[in-house]
Amino acid sequence: MRSGATSLFQWRAQRGLLVCVMLGVLPLTSCVTSPGTTSRAYQATGIKISDPTSSTVSIWTRVTRDAVRAGDARPLPVLRVFDKTTGSELAIKDNALFTNGKPVVSFAKGSDRGSIRGAAVGAAGQTRVRYRMAGSEAWSETEWLPVSPERDFTKIFGLSDLQPGTHYAVEVQARKNSADTFASVIHGGFRTAPAPAVSADVRFCVMTCQQYEDRDSPDGFKIYPSMIKLQPDFFVNTGDAVYYDHGPVHALTLDLARYHWARMFSLPALREFYRQVGSYFMRDDHDTLADDCHPGDRTGDFTFGDGLALFREQTAQSLPPYRTIRWGKHLEIWLLEGRETRSSREADRTNSPILLGAEQVAWLESTLAGSDATFRVVLTPTPIVGPDRETKNDNLSNAGYSAESLKIRNLFAGQKNLTVITGDRHWQYVSRDKLNAVEEWSVGAASDAHAAGWDEDKPRPEHLFLRIRHGGFLSGAVQTNGAHPTLLLQLNDVAGAVVFEKAAAHQ
Repeated sequence: MRSGATSLFQWRAQRGLLVCVMLGVLPLTSCVTSPGTTSRAYQATGIKISDPTSSTVSIWTRVTRDAVRAGDARPLPVLRVFDKTTGSELAIKDNALFTNGKPVVSFAKGSDRGSIRGAAVGAAGQTRVRYRMAGSEAWSETEWLPVSPERDFTKIFGLSDLQPGTHYAVEVQARKNSADTFASVIHGGFRTAPAPAVSADVRFCVMTCQQYEDRDSPDGFKIYPSMIKLQPDFFVNTGDAVYYDHGPVHALTLDLARYHWARMFSLPALREFYRQVGSYFMRDDHDTLADDCHPGDRTGDFTFGDGLALFREQTAQSLPPYRTIRWGKHLEIWLLEGRETRSSREADRTNSPILLGAEQVAWLESTLAGSDATFRVVLTPTPIVGPDRETKNDNLSNAGYSAESLKIRNLFAGQKNLTVITGDRHWQYVSRDKLNAVEEWSVGAASDAHAAGWDEDKPRPEHLFLRIRHGGFLSGAVQTNGAHPTLLLQLNDVAGAVVFEKAAAHQ
């Protein structure tokens, strides 16, 4: 905690967690109703505080029919897929792409899409955001705005003219209409980025690859409370926030894709985390469409274009999807995009495959050259250095993308104090490129059950650290209390214990 600063987390504890307002303040349990209640507006999927900068932030909201998600005792929907040409039924397999498949969805007796396992369906209503600097008495507030089924009953509020390096409190309210005396309320908060000239301590966390079937806690995933304990100023999800193409209910329709988001982000651990940490969302393959997907792909009735639009709908991701954010004098982060910008399967048959594309590469060159940050951290949804498995051909560490990869690694090699952090791989590692000396940290999977993919007994010369069979996350901290600023990077297990760390001083 920075000396002399008021702890936003202490303030949040004083204000409470999730409350409902009905002629006063009531505890969470007072808001719980059984599935099917439609007379009030709720927020079972929580809120997201997205893309904070020194002066702006986006607040993602969603109105739901019920106060809480449908329980795990509820039945799953039944999904069957048929070949459009032959009519034959197709087997549902993980990582499969049903290009010519026709999905048919049915529900067990007594259930519908609003009462299936983990469901949190949207509902008509209005929502607004109130916000203020922590400790201030005066609230600013947006207008009440209606939500619509066309956007899954979500609404994104852009807040601007905020003060740099400042803790803000937020209240997100939902009601049925202007005559409704009841409003559900979620309290949260965030910190804006310090101004570029300000020497400031900054703490952050990075995670990837959370598969619903591999969650390790009744509340969701153990890593979320572990990360909260570190009190991060911001958080990055590098991709695969949901897995459309895994489990018994593949997202072969738009409704089923939205179901994946609702059942994941209505989990208590996720609702608690995202209401109080500013987050940056990056997309990868499983939360765009399916494993190793490209522009132009489709699976069932769900297309690659649908996946791009739905990701923005559910995360409030900024445009363009690749972006850079300054966090004070000593830290700048780059968030790369590797799905929307990559070449199609058809183009790859005749041309060298492209992942980032010329426009993004030019932007990366320009912004790196123009940065005077002490430390530069490039976050990528898929590896650049690796090494990766020889059977893969989906990222810049694979042979198929060697031309673009060499250009990027040569660019990074010319930068002082630059570190690459990658998601996607289900094991933790730290590696150094043997030709360019570029260092890359892999954050690992979100749970132990989802960790796999390499042989821990066979490290490569590039590996400075290698850990398989266990999930975890990365935490980072810019520290300014010494003679020179340092960047401390740590790989943590799901409980938060440090398994590897390295501190870099300014060079």
